[in-house]
Amino acid sequence: MMKHSMEHSIQTGGLLCRLWLPASYADTDKRYPVIYINGEAPVQEITAKVTGTGIREDMPEDMSKDVPEGAQEEFIIVCVQPASWNDDFTPWRAPAFRCGEADPAGKADAYIDRLTREIKPYMDAHYRTMPEPENTALFGYSLGGLAALYAIYQTELFGAAASLSGSLWYDGFCAYMEKNKPLRDDMRIYLSLGDKESESRNPRMSRVADCTRKAEAVLDRQVCSVYFEWNKGGHFQDIPGRFAKAVDWWLRGRKIC
Repeated sequence: MMKHSMEHSIQTGGLLCRLWLPASYADTDKRYPVIYINGEAPVQEITAKVTGTGIREDMPEDMSKDVPEGAQEEFIIVCVQPASWNDDFTPWRAPAFRCGEADPAGKADAYIDRLTREIKPYMDAHYRTMPEPENTALFGYSLGGLAALYAIYQTELFGAAASLSGSLWYDGFCAYMEKNKPLRDDMRIYLSLGDKESESRNPRMSRVADCTRKAEAVLDRQVCSVYFEWNKGGHFQDIPGRFAKAVDWWLRGRKIC
């Protein structure tokens, strides 16, 4: 089991970033792959659920068959805190999600610009990262997952993206995906969704399963590899476990495409 024993906070690109470095970081000069996460994530709980080999005990057969021997088990996690969750993780303006809320401002382009032009270069300059796309992933949950998928149409710096319970119901997003192409065709994409999420009382959010399936079909034509995994429950159930599944997926397949 991997343990991230070193936690740091840095301010760069105008945003607060929380870093978790592997336990071996201080005792070696080796470099590590990096997972960037849009927003906060329960990192200690996530890493406690990730196995030492990057192979889940419950991994489906179609995933586990390609697991390489000696899968990389240590990595850096960077959680990037947005200035505004609803604004920074939405690609364009849309109506408010709920009564009484402000309309999301659609500032994802500016957020991705900070991430790619300031935060990632800072990490690569000051920490022992593996900076190549195949060793760099972008994860996100909910609107953070929406922003992770949007980012692959804006930058070539990430070789993998994971959208966990992603808000792919967002107004016009599936149409945007159909009209555009990711900047890398060797991308690997992970999608996951809870099997109760479509039961939302919000009519927009209740479209999430249909939109995620549509996104899967579009991405299947656009990139190297797409994997869609169902989870039990609604939007907020077992978030650490859902992240851990995505981490295992990333660990075992970094060399596939």
